[in-house]
Amino acid sequence: MSVITRGCVLVAAVAVLAGCGTSTPEASPSSAAPAPGASEAPAASGAAALVPDRIKQAGVINVGTTLPNLPYLLTDSANNITGGITPEVGKAVAAKLGLEYKIQNVAWEALLPGVAGGRYDMADDGISDTLERQQIGYFVDYMQSSQVLVTSKDKAATIKSLDDVCGKKVAAIRGTTDVQVVKDASKKCADGGKPAAEAVEFPTAQDADLALRSGRVDVEVLVAETAKYAISQGSPVAIVAEGFAPTYVGMFVAKKDKAFADALLAALKELKADGTLDKILDGYGLKPIDEPGINLATS
Repeated sequence: MSVITRGCVLVAAVAVLAGCGTSTPEASPSSAAPAPGASEAPAASGAAALVPDRIKQAGVINVGTTLPNLPYLLTDSANNITGGITPEVGKAVAAKLGLEYKIQNVAWEALLPGVAGGRYDMADDGISDTLERQQIGYFVDYMQSSQVLVTSKDKAATIKSLDDVCGKKVAAIRGTTDVQVVKDASKKCADGGKPAAEAVEFPTAQDADLALRSGRVDVEVLVAETAKYAISQGSPVAIVAEGFAPTYVGMFVAKKDKAFADALLAALKELKADGTLDKILDGYGLKPIDEPGINLATS
C-alpha cells in the first residue's frame, strides 16, 4: 500500500499479543464479530436506494483486504477476524445499504488491481486517498491518518525526527507511502550534505518489525493509529516522531463504480449523523472527519 499508506499491521510481538496470523495471498471469505462495545448495525436506510443493481441483486459487498492490520483488522490465532475499524464500519455501512458484508484476504499488491479489475466490489484496509490511486478508482473517505517513526527504546534518544534518519536504515512496507517518506527524507539528507537514508523494503510490517528488533534496521515508518494501538498492546517500540504525511483514509471502489461510491457515501453520512461512526472510531481512540466525502485528498 506510490505515495500511499496502507495502514499496515505492526509488529510480530504485537501480532502474538493480539493473536494475529500470517497474511496469505488469498484466503476464504471471513466475517467479523463485533468488538466489545461496538454498536448494533443500523437497519437499511434511504442510502439503499442508491446501490447499483449489480450489487443489489448479489445482496453482498465483496470486500478485499489484507490480514492482519491493527487496528483496522483484528484476528485470532487462526486469522479469523474478531473486530477492528474496517469490519465494524463496513458492516454498519452494509446494513444501511441492506447488504451482507464479506471480506476476502488478499495480498497487498493485488488489492487495488483486484478492485479495478472487478474481482472485489471494494477495498477497505486503512487505505490512504491519493491522486495516484484516484486514477483507477474513487475513495469514500471517513477519517484521517498520518505517519510516525518508531524505533527500539534504546535508540529513542538519538532519533527524534525525520532529520535524524540520515545514514540510517529505515524499514518501509513495499508499495506504501512508507517508501516515499524515506525517499523524501533521504533526498533532504543528501541535499544538506549528509549521508542518505536507506529504505529497506519489506512485504509485511511483521517482517519490518523483526528487522527493527533484530537490529537490521534502525527505524521504521508506520501509520500513527497502527503504532499507537500496537504500543497500547505491549509492543516494545517507541514513537520518536509523528504527525507527518497526513492523509485521508477511506473505502476504495473502481472507476466504473461511481454510483456505488455515492451509495457508500450516503450510508457513511447517515452513520455520522446518527453517531454510529463516531462511536466505532472512538473505541479505537480515533475520530471521523466532520463530513465524509469522495476523493477528499484532491477535492
